[in-house]
Amino acid sequence: MYYDDAGRIELWTADAVEPSGESLGELREDCLYFLQAFRQPVLVEREIDGKTTLRPEEETVETNPGHYFELMDRAFVALNHVQEHIGNHPVTRRDPELGRLYKEISERMAEFYMRAGHLWNEREE
Repeated sequence: MYYDDAGRIELWTADAVEPSGESLGELREDCLYFLQAFRQPVLVEREIDGKTTLRPEEETVETNPGHYFELMDRAFVALNHVQEHIGNHPVTRRDPELGRLYKEISERMAEFYMRAGHLWNEREE
């Protein structure tokens, strides 16, 4: 995908592409770009006013009550992992800036967990 100066999609490949690289490092870096793309909505070509453009695909997955508990559980696992492996890391404990960032991340993840729990609780009542 190619973007214009305003960040809008300007061009895209007609055919699917695959990760590539001339070294293991380049291939690893290209794979990371692909992984980042999974965080974005799936785009599909649409004809709008006679011009082909890309638009986010409409969400087709319906949520059920189990999804809310699942999200809360996954948030807990992620928060626990961050606290255990990042918060307790000696470099995080020694570097004030990393410590500050860790605290911020941990607090935001805790907020996420609490919000997910609140949504789950609403569905259970």
